[in-house]
Amino acid sequence: MVSSYNSGMFLYREHDPSGPIAIPQASHSWLAWQLATHWGNRRFPRPVPRAEVESAILLHDVGWTEFAIAPSIDELGRPRTFDRMPVALHLQIWRQSVSRVAAHSRYSGLLVATHFAALAERKTADLLRRRETADARPVQAFRAEMERLQAGWMEELKVDARYEASLSGLGRETNQRVLSVCDQIAVVLCADLPRPFLVEAVGQEGVHEELAVSEAGERTFKIRPWPFEGRRIKVHVEGRHLRTNVFESQTAFDRAYRGAPSRRLAFTFLRTSATG
Repeated sequence: MVSSYNSGMFLYREHDPSGPIAIPQASHSWLAWQLATHWGNRRFPRPVPRAEVESAILLHDVGWTEFAIAPSIDELGRPRTFDRMPVALHLQIWRQSVSRVAAHSRYSGLLVATHFAALAERKTADLLRRRETADARPVQAFRAEMERLQAGWMEELKVDARYEASLSGLGRETNQRVLSVCDQIAVVLCADLPRPFLVEAVGQEGVHEELAVSEAGERTFKIRPWPFEGRRIKVHVEGRHLRTNVFESQTAFDRAYRGAPSRRLAFTFLRTSATG
């Protein structure tokens, strides 16, 4: 399973001699949304209500917008990524993401709050494993805050017939898992994490199924079992091609980032029986 938290920036091929491609969090979310728009077939249920679920996926990292406009470097001069983010700032941005999504749709906000609560649980376990208890405590408090928000929105939405089948059971689990899976796949692609990898999806009868994602060529992947429509999909992200991954100062990084040429990276996913 992919284990990660979200970031303000991803570095695609961070150690490439030609320099990494810096991908903003917003473009990562856009990639996750592109995957979600193709989700569903006879084996894997489509998310319902689709507009709210797709909005949650597209906007789930909207709290990072300001950071993407003016990204920073860490104490070693490297652009900040998901594993180089101070805990307090990370939680503040997650919190902003939830409130901004909820301004569009309470159900979308509910999905995003649940998503971040799950990530906070993993983050807490990771911090405690490393004996960083001072950082773990605010993460635990954040998770409790997200759970209170969920309870309030569920109480409000249960009287609305539109959400009757989506607040619990298979409907809710399907929607939540589509957000999680599309986010995880987008993280692996944008951060160029090791492959093959596994993600867990929900099938038509509520059965949990592991999706195996493997490389089939340059930026081409196969997924088994296949969770999308058709036999082939193509998605993409945009970033900036940096000349190096270490900078002598924030000013030097700002200058390099503003002047870096834009790059679009396309990724193809194939059903295992498809070719080319």
